Amino acid sequence: MSEARIAIENIGWTLGNDCPYRCKHCYSMSAREKGANLSRTMVDRVVDQLATNGIKTVNLGGNEPLFTSGLDSSKTLLPYIISSLVGRRILVGLTTAGITINYIATRHPDAFDLLNDVDVSIDSPFEQEHNENRGASLFGKACAALRRCQEAGMEHTVVMCGMFWNLSDRHIDGLVELARRTGSNVRINFIKPTEPRHMNLLPSPELFYRATERLLGQCGPVELGESLLSTLIKGTGNGCPCGTKSFRIHSITPNGKIPVSPCVYMHDYRVGDLLVDDLYDIVRLPQFRAFRQRLANPEKIQGCAQCDHLATCRGGCAARAYLTTSARGDLFVQDPYCFQRLTSGTPRLLHDESPASQVTVEKTLVHRDYLCTLIVTPR
Repeated sequence: MSEARIAIENIGWTLGNDCPYRCKHCYSMSAREKGANLSRTMVDRVVDQLATNGIKTVNLGGNEPLFTSGLDSSKTLLPYIISSLVGRRILVGLTTAGITINYIATRHPDAFDLLNDVDVSIDSPFEQEHNENRGASLFGKACAALRRCQEAGMEHTVVMCGMFWNLSDRHIDGLVELARRTGSNVRINFIKPTEPRHMNLLPSPELFYRATERLLGQCGPVELGESLLSTLIKGTGNGCPCGTKSFRIHSITPNGKIPVSPCVYMHDYRVGDLLVDDLYDIVRLPQFRAFRQRLANPEKIQGCAQCDHLATCRGGCAARAYLTTSARGDLFVQDPYCFQRLTSGTPRLLHDESPASQVTVEKTLVHRDYLCTLIVTPR
């Protein structure tokens, strides 16, 4: 089949192989194996590969990014990683539960000042719920990190994994209020079931659209990386960006390899070793080609051939389609949140009079054109 053009500029890098927290919805735990730690030589190799191949933005996350060398934060290589990337003119963002930002802002302020933007993850705008889901008292640390970024004048975002239990009107309103208090953007990554137990956490398609509508009633869109939403709201879109515009560097394995995958959630598609394989060659391997073939040939996706929105939606999120199907192994399946399949009719987001269709906020954030995600800013 034909393939979409390779235009990879925005990536994520999962640092380290450990995390002291055990979030119930963690998407990297199943792919994380404790063992080797990063070294400066390894960092230099990865950064050189990224710069040589024209990468423009890197988000450091996955695990708590502070722990590049086990749980001893005094051994962290994070400041060196940040300065190395920025030294090669790559914009750096960071996703944290709050721990990493609070640490480097205090111990390594020069590295903190180099960051382009920060995402602070919460599971609920309500302290008790958040702490219970994280298995640790982290809500206060998350809020402290947001305040640090606010005081520094740095772009910052509250990011939440959207699940069936935290997308109610009450939760969305609380999330927007938290963002207003802290001067934050809001980002939602709707959960992808990387483990079978995650299937019980999925929001229904109806809730997916209802929560989005509630959010966009109070906020202006910054990034509509979810092609279903982009199609509904703007009538534009380029499908899933994974493997074409973005990819993920996974955490180091016990035997010292650093694999790569087209999508952070697609552990089945991890391939190569960035320490010995050239990135140019890795992104041309079959695992990446499969994503670009899906994007270029949406008419071959089951159920999509006759759709009026084929050119913009292009089958929706590849990871959600792959991970929720009963026969995993086929990328050419339709996103289960396809709005054409809703029995309740097309969501009101499609209507031209929707406030969301009138405003797009321009910001430079590392999660633009990376992942099927939704970023907004409160009005």
